[in-house]
Order: sequence, then structure tokens, then C-alpha cells
Amino acid sequence: MKKLTWYGVVFALFLLFLYIMGTYDFFMMLNHNDAYYSSRGYGEIVHHYFTDYPVPGLILWIGNLISGLAAPILYLLKNKHAYQTAYASFLFDLFLILFGAIFKNRFQVFEAPIICFDIFILIITFLFGLFLHLQAKKLRGNEEA
Repeated sequence: MKKLTWYGVVFALFLLFLYIMGTYDFFMMLNHNDAYYSSRGYGEIVHHYFTDYPVPGLILWIGNLISGLAAPILYLLKNKHAYQTAYASFLFDLFLILFGAIFKNRFQVFEAPIICFDIFILIITFLFGLFLHLQAKKLRGNEEA
């Protein structure tokens, strides 16, 4: 990518903010920070959900966070692999949601607003990857002309 667009920068910064907050959430949830749980209105069922969280879920969660943080940074650094990183984050998140639904009863543990926010993150990450992919294709098309 040779040129950043203002709307691309805004999109990247928004996604970066979301994933920074997600990383903070990750550490608070897995450290079982009681004050954090209380401030979010989570009860014992959510605390239990994150107790002894399975390794495959942790791998998916960490993969999502790392690639979700990396994609907007790579875009801001004009790296051509940013869209692939965003797609990787999308896939990690998709499989994390499926993992939670299948093995941890995620949809019974969390209320609808949390589930909707998770799906929003999934969609916005995919849209960011698509945006970056289209930017990369557009750039390749201009180089061929």
C-alpha cells in the first residue's frame, strides 16, 4: 500500500481501539479480577465460564487478539499483508465464538448484548479485511496500468 486514506486511518484506529480494549478484557477475565467482573455486571456463571478456560480456546482467543492488533498497525505501516492478518483475526474470532458455543455454552452464559457485541466485532473485523483486500487489489490494478 502506497497511500493511506483518511477513512482507512479512522477505520484502523477504531479497530485498534476495539482490540486494545479486548486485550484488556482478556487479562481482566483470566485474572478473575472481581472488581472488573462486578463493574461489568457479571455474576458467578461468567466467573465460572472463565475458570480453567481450555487451551484450544485460549489459542483462538490469543490468535484473534494478536492478529486483531496487528492488522490495523500493518495498515498504518503500509504493509501489504495487513488484509491477510485481518482475515486471520476474523477466522480466529469465528472459531472462538463457535468453540465457546459448542464446548462452553457461551450463548447460555452471556446475555444478548454481549453476544451481539461479539458478532459486531466479528463483522467489523471481516469488513476491515475486505476493505484492505480491495485496497490491495486496487493498488495492483493501478500498477498494471
